[in-house]
Order: sequence, then structure tokens, then C-alpha cells
Amino acid sequence: MAGDRTTTTEFLLGTLLSLPGRVADATIRRPPPDRWVLARTRTPEAEAARAAEHALVEGLVERLGEVDGVTLVVAQVDDRRVTPGLGLDPGRRLELVCRLAATAYFATALDPPELLRRIGAAAVADWGTGAYADPRTAHPPGSVAAALAYYRDGGRHPDGSPREHPALFAPGVPGARLTWDEPGRTPVAEPSPTMFNSSFAQYADDPAAAEAVRAARAEYGRILCLGRSGAGGPQRPGYFTVPRGRRRRGH
Repeated sequence: MAGDRTTTTEFLLGTLLSLPGRVADATIRRPPPDRWVLARTRTPEAEAARAAEHALVEGLVERLGEVDGVTLVVAQVDDRRVTPGLGLDPGRRLELVCRLAATAYFATALDPPELLRRIGAAAVADWGTGAYADPRTAHPPGSVAAALAYYRDGGRHPDGSPREHPALFAPGVPGARLTWDEPGRTPVAEPSPTMFNSSFAQYADDPAAAEAVRAARAEYGRILCLGRSGAGGPQRPGYFTVPRGRRRRGH
């Protein structure tokens, strides 16, 4: 019985002594309040990163809209501040990620080959650079040359197998992808409001965007869609990140 009492006493004493460490650990890991996280996204460094990201996206939209025969219809910007999932933050290092998603719609009466030639001549972006090379094609996927080869070869590889529908990728603007209407392909989807759960979101939405795209398709015949998610994978989850860490008392 004496041994049992000693064991019980030691257990209780050990539990009491461990409580401060457990409480401190819980305090460190407790998510900071929204106001603290938001404050980190309004620092001069964050604002500079935000301005640079907007300039990057707006520059691409502007250059594409200046291509002869291409008309900008509407552009939507979605500046999100979200808690990253494991796909973007596998090491759980981040408290918050800021990323700029954008979708811009253009209209044209040009057929795809002529449209692509004009986009290539205008040097809108370094399309397809750095993309994985398909050994069955002579050009990098996502490049103007690869898209032109698709139409020249009737959408087939030399062995007769079908190629994927072409699209242009702009690595310089992470996640940017340009698609367009063409026969045999699902038409470019019309704009729709973005729904997501984030108290940090800033969404510029035009209620008349879908109507404008429908009208432009009827007038010109073809719609182009330039879209990007704003996330470039774990290496670049967004244009600005707030790392996890102990916050100072009172902040």
C-alpha cells in the first residue's frame, strides 16, 4: 500500500510540474486572431509584393488586349488571403497566403492559326518556356509554335494519335493559361461569381460580366479566356506569405 501511495504521489507531482509546459505549448500553437494576421499583410513589404503582382497580371492582360484583332471584354480580379492547405504548405510553415487570381475575357473574329500568329508576333509573353517537352512534338507544350503545329497537323501526332487541345501557358505569370473557343471543344465558360470561405478576401466582381461575354461571342464569334489561380505550388504558394511563429503579447 505504501508503494502504491508513493507511485500515486509521484504521478500527481509529475502531472502538476508538466502543466506549465503544456499550457505554454498550447499558447504558442494557438492560431493568432484575424486582426494580427491581417496586420502582417499590410506591411510595406506585403504592399510592395501586392503591387508587383497586380502589375504582372495587368501587364499581361494589357499586352494581349493590344494584339491586332483582339478586344478585351471584361477582367475579374480575386485577391485572396487564405489559410493554405497541405498541397501548398506540406510542412505547415505558413499562417496565411496572399494570392491574386484573375480571369480576363477577350473577343476576336480571327481563326485560331491567324490569332496565334498575331499573338506570337506581338511578344505578349514567353509562352511555354520551361514547360515539359513531349517527345512526340517538336515544340514545348503551351507555346505558340506547339499550338500552330496542332492546327497544321490536324490535331494528330505523327503516329495518328490525337493531341490535347492547345492552350498557351505564360510561366512568367505563374499559373497563367490562355484558351479559346474552337469547333469540337467545349466553349470557354462564362464568368460566374467566385464562392469561397475567407474573411480576408477582396473580390472585384462585375455582375454584368457574363452578359458582356455572351454579347461579345455573338458579335465577334470567338472568346478567349486568360486565367490564373495565383498559386505556383509549394515553391510559390502566393505573392506573399505570413509564416507561423510565436506572436508578441498584445499583438
